[in-house]
Amino acid sequence: MRYSTLADPQSPDNLPSEPIFQGAQQMQILEIPRQIEFFIPFRIAQYKIKALLNKLTLKNFDSISNQIIFYANNRRDGYMFREIVRLIFESHDEQNFSAIYYAKLCSKMIERVDPKIISFKKSRNKFLKGGILFKKHLISRCENDFKNGSWKVNIELPLNKKGEPDLMSNEYYAAAKIRRQGLGLISFIGELFNLNIVSKKVVYECIEKFLELPEEVEMENLCRLMNIENTKSNKRDQKMESYFEQMEELSTSPNLSIRIKFMLMNVIDLRNNAWEPRESRKRNI
Repeated sequence: MRYSTLADPQSPDNLPSEPIFQGAQQMQILEIPRQIEFFIPFRIAQYKIKALLNKLTLKNFDSISNQIIFYANNRRDGYMFREIVRLIFESHDEQNFSAIYYAKLCSKMIERVDPKIISFKKSRNKFLKGGILFKKHLISRCENDFKNGSWKVNIELPLNKKGEPDLMSNEYYAAAKIRRQGLGLISFIGELFNLNIVSKKVVYECIEKFLELPEEVEMENLCRLMNIENTKSNKRDQKMESYFEQMEELSTSPNLSIRIKFMLMNVIDLRNNAWEPRESRKRNI
C-alpha cells in the first residue's frame, strides 16, 4: 500500500496541519481521492486527532473540524470513527471541555464524512456507511456510558479533623474528576439533543433515571440537562410538566443540600420566565 506524498509518513510533523485548499475548494480535503491509496499510520492519525480536539474552539472550528474529518476519512473500515468518539468522551474530564463544540463537531462529521466508508460488521443485517456509521458509534457510546453510571460519583470522600471533605486528598481529586466526567457526559447528551442527533426519548430516559433516586449527584445532573434541553424549545408537554412538578417537590426536600435546592429552584425559575436569565430580566426592568 502506498503512502501519500508526505516525505516521512512516520513523522507527525510532516502531516498537514492546515487545510490544503482554500475558499470554494476547501471541502475537497474531506474526501480521500479514489485514484490513489491514501494511508496514514493509525497512531499518527490518533496523535493528530487528539491534539486537534484539544485546540477546538469557536474561532478555529471550521479549520480544526475539517482536519479532523480529513483524518477520519483515512481508514475505509470506519475504525477511525470509533476512535474519534472515544477521544471525545475521554475529554469529558478536562477542565476546558466544551460540550457545544464537540456536539457541533459530531454533527458536522455526520454530514461530511466520506459516505463510501463502510463498517466491517453488519448492524441489523446491513452494513452501515459514512455519517450513519459515525452516528451509530456516537449514540452507542452515549447509551453505554450513561447506563454504566459513569456520570455518578461512587467514591467515599475522606474527612479532615473538622469533619469536612479533605480537599487535599487523592480521593477528593479522583471524585472531582469523575464529577467532571459525569457533568460533561450529561452536557454532551443535551447538546446532541439540541442538534437533533439524540432523540427526546433518550433525554427523557435520562431525566427519569435521575428522578428515580433523587440524591445530590442525580439532581445536579438533572439541572444541567434541564437547562440545556429546554433552551431548544419552550413547548410544554405532559411529561415535562410531570418532571417539573417532581422538581418543585424536591426543592423543599430535607434530604438535599441547600446548594442543590437552589439549583432546582433556579431551573424552575428559568422555566417560569421562558428561560430568560435573571440578569437579562433585571436589565429589562
